[in-house]
Amino acid sequence: MSDTYGIAAARAQLGTLVRRAAISRERIALTDHGQVAAILINPEELADLEDSLALAQYRLEQANGTVVTVPHDDVIREAEGEARVSAA
Repeated sequence: MSDTYGIAAARAQLGTLVRRAAISRERIALTDHGQVAAILINPEELADLEDSLALAQYRLEQANGTVVTVPHDDVIREAEGEARVSAA
């Protein structure tokens, strides 16, 4: 984490803190009564973290043999059915 701000201090600088998170990809902690309550983070970095988590969960399911898959033909039927409904 780059910096930590109490909520009251962050309120006065919110625009600046948001731009720092967005542009510099800094993580900025916001505290409430000395405890971290929220983190400002660049949305692209959040998306990267979520993608990494989803991949790790998928690999864990693979390793455990619990991956739920959908047969290709079922996906095609579903997509074609939705295309017909949309065209109607």
